[in-house]
Amino acid sequence: MVNRFIKKITKSFTLVEILVVIALIGGITIFSAVEIPAQMQKVRDAVRKTHIDTMKKAIDEYYQDSGCYPQTIPTCKNSLILGDLVIKDNLPCDPKLKLSYTYVPEVSECPKWFQLYANLEYTSDSIIDRVGCRNGCGPICQFNYGAASSNQKLNPFCEQSSPSAPGAPASEPSPSPDPDPEGSEIQLQYVCSPSGACEAYIDPALSGCPNVYLNDPLCQNACEDRDNRCHDSRGKQN
Repeated sequence: MVNRFIKKITKSFTLVEILVVIALIGGITIFSAVEIPAQMQKVRDAVRKTHIDTMKKAIDEYYQDSGCYPQTIPTCKNSLILGDLVIKDNLPCDPKLKLSYTYVPEVSECPKWFQLYANLEYTSDSIIDRVGCRNGCGPICQFNYGAASSNQKLNPFCEQSSPSAPGAPASEPSPSPDPDPEGSEIQLQYVCSPSGACEAYIDPALSGCPNVYLNDPLCQNACEDRDNRCHDSRGKQN
């Protein structure tokens, strides 16, 4: 009888063993809760980088064929077309927001430069520093990643600072670039609203606006085309 009781105890888990198992499970759960979302951000960011690269190549191809960059590009899931030629079918959408990336061309009948913007979720990515967007890119510095034509900076409107090496003397701050070569002090972002009106928006990316027209209250008369209109009006933020 006593021997059977002792064998039963030795076959059972002790309280210490149970607590150790619970602690291990808790640690794994906490690690997963922190690590998995970060990994998912990196996966979506990899998709965004591929999208921006693909769109830049398509826009450059448009320029090579026409001598001008497009004044507008269609919303995502539509095609970039030049005449009868389909330059890029099914333009990509942001993998999380499902909205268009933001395209900013020169305000001209024949644009000679462009900028294309996105926001990466994993903000510790070193590529944000490499493209010069750590302090923001875009007309109001609301983006942290993108691409541009070879003759245009990605971040002409945002003051940038680069960290000094340890022990190195502090460098003199460089003057901020003139945000508008034509002399305007404020960059107003006009977009085609969902109703088809050309309106100034604070955050076009929030509304999935495919095109931004800097300081152009007419939006190059492009708002009749529904492909140029924003997804919604959240970015207006009046």
